[in-house]
Amino acid sequence: MITRRSMLLALPAALGCSGLPRSAWALTADGAKRVAVVFPPALEPCAEAVEGLRARLSGNGVAVDLLDVNQATYAADIAQEVLRRPAVVVAVGSDAVRAVLGRESAGKIVSTMTLEADRAGGTGEAGRLNAAVFLDIPLRTLVAEVRKIFPERTRIGVIRNPGRRGVASQIRSQVADPGSLQVAECASADQLLPVFLSFRKKVDFVICLPDGSLYNSTTARPLIMASLENRLPIVGFSPAFLRAGAAVAIYPDYRGIGQQTADLVRRCLEPGDCTAWEAPRKVDVAVNARVLRMLGIECRTAANPDLVILR
Repeated sequence: MITRRSMLLALPAALGCSGLPRSAWALTADGAKRVAVVFPPALEPCAEAVEGLRARLSGNGVAVDLLDVNQATYAADIAQEVLRRPAVVVAVGSDAVRAVLGRESAGKIVSTMTLEADRAGGTGEAGRLNAAVFLDIPLRTLVAEVRKIFPERTRIGVIRNPGRRGVASQIRSQVADPGSLQVAECASADQLLPVFLSFRKKVDFVICLPDGSLYNSTTARPLIMASLENRLPIVGFSPAFLRAGAAVAIYPDYRGIGQQTADLVRRCLEPGDCTAWEAPRKVDVAVNARVLRMLGIECRTAANPDLVILR
């Protein structure tokens, strides 16, 4: 039988470690259109996105070069790549975006696997980005997915960091009935637990939006414990959050993000403006069956055949 302790001990890092095979690093044949992809291969979601991007982009006269942003030789590798004059540079993940924006590039720059709020509050060089596919899932999508699985549990709370833009406007413009949501502001990690507990007996689920300033290895364990002890289910934003003890997780399909980015890159390879800021087209929804049982909650799995169930 699962216990709170065993659930908490299962808490992994927010991103797993699984690199691409070295054989995937071979450069494609030279072509008229060259794309450089800068990414951290040790981060599994980023590696998965790059696999989707490569599969969709390679061939048809497009040469794809992969560069490990965390490799000791990265500075020399990117300098050599600049000499090849790639038409587009794709930065995958926040570290890659910072590295790419820190160097001059004649090509167009596309970012992916980052949050829109990080672009807004990050380096002043962010204005050099031509296009991006963000990880942010629209709030209306999150609410709709929760209510599809749990139609009888309609009261939903959202934790919002007032320092990160977007959530308030999403509530007004995206949600059909904004009054059906309860929003609590949390400006710092030390406020997270009391803000979360303020939803006790008021909502059926609490949506935690991705925010590295609030959710980390220090805050996650007490948050999961509070969720289990107070029967207050969490809707998390990653598979790791689900394994750690969130009742539900709704997150982008990372390979799909790569494919979507490839479509954007193809537009940027053509003459003209390719400016676009896109949300994920495809999301994955998963539930933690053990946590739901502990909380006495049933979900409609038969009505949701694509639902991922962690047992």
